[in-house]
Amino acid sequence: MNLKSIGMISLVLLYFMQLTSCQSHSSDTIPVDRDGLQSVIMHTDLVIGSEDQPFENQFGRPIAVRTDNENNIYVADRASKIIKVFDRNGNHIRNLGGRGRGPGEYQEMEFMELTPDGHLVVMDRGNLLYTVVTTQGEFVESFPYNWDNQFFPTQIYYIGEKMLALFLDADRRSEIARNDRDLFHIYSVDFQEPLDSFFPFNRLEVGEGFTWLETMRTPGTFTITPDQSQMIYSPVIYKGLLYVFSRQSGGRWSFEKTIEGLKPQVIPYEIINSSEDEYESIRHLPGVTMIYSDKVYMGRLLSFDAGIFHLSDGRRIHFWGERKANELFDYEQGMDYHYLTINAQVFNELDEVIWYDELLIVKEPHPSRYRFNLVNWKDNEDNFYLIEQSMDEVPVVRRFSVELVDG
Repeated sequence: MNLKSIGMISLVLLYFMQLTSCQSHSSDTIPVDRDGLQSVIMHTDLVIGSEDQPFENQFGRPIAVRTDNENNIYVADRASKIIKVFDRNGNHIRNLGGRGRGPGEYQEMEFMELTPDGHLVVMDRGNLLYTVVTTQGEFVESFPYNWDNQFFPTQIYYIGEKMLALFLDADRRSEIARNDRDLFHIYSVDFQEPLDSFFPFNRLEVGEGFTWLETMRTPGTFTITPDQSQMIYSPVIYKGLLYVFSRQSGGRWSFEKTIEGLKPQVIPYEIINSSEDEYESIRHLPGVTMIYSDKVYMGRLLSFDAGIFHLSDGRRIHFWGERKANELFDYEQGMDYHYLTINAQVFNELDEVIWYDELLIVKEPHPSRYRFNLVNWKDNEDNFYLIEQSMDEVPVVRRFSVELVDG
């Protein structure tokens, strides 16, 4: 081989290395060896909303699922502005709310949560209210939006007379630089008074711009131990790390450590710094998003949080989604979807992943973005509730349990 050939090969290798290094701003892209891990088996026992079910079982745009002590199921449907109630067997019982501006009515549902009293609280950006109703639909009280604080949480958890909330403040008037803004906030239970905040976005080390706006839209999920002494947070951009916080005397939270979960088998994210014309040439790829803010932000989110929970036996289970390309993607032929795999990993008491599996693969409509975690809730019997929308079906709520296979 002559020097000219060697030089050409070197140039090709250099180009390939540069191309590979530009694929993502994340270094956590190396698939891990899953051999030796024990299996997680998914058992579905109920699906609500399929096309063969009655009209009252149908959803337009479900955004939240909760259950009461009897495991009656409450589904907030953003399209109809109704909370649909089903018994534990999936039979429709009643509807709560509806479109309107009166007590217990809604204009734009953002999230739904259970209060310590067993009521339902809905964040309604259309009426600029946090509205509390009983599980029978009776109006209890409402709290106005506090525009001075720009408080738009995506998940809340009541601790005594305070509320722990997850959200990333997008207020352009804030004097705090975007990357320095905290993700967690302590508020009064009436949603009005900020008491504390902690853990800035820059601790995630996922760049800025596109990734900041994705995190602002859906920051991820957290779970708290039954004794309320520890919290584990999974960012929306899942790179293989979970963040552990401990509750100190006086009620303040402090970062304790990170837990290494399984790394995704896809590039977690990609920031696209290109013109809109160049964006047009790649917009058919999975996970591609264009966001308009103070300027245009483009990127791809391929590995994202889908929910984290504590099991009844104290073990922790984490779900995440991975997007993979449909090689036959074609808008004109109706093949405008890609594949979304829902994965589960379970940690033992030493924070080691022992159980793992791919649970479900769906044909995800393109483009798709979520303002809620897909595995949205766990009831008191360790059943999980997945909000699922596939190209093949209308939106459904899938209830499933997991079996951890030992040996």
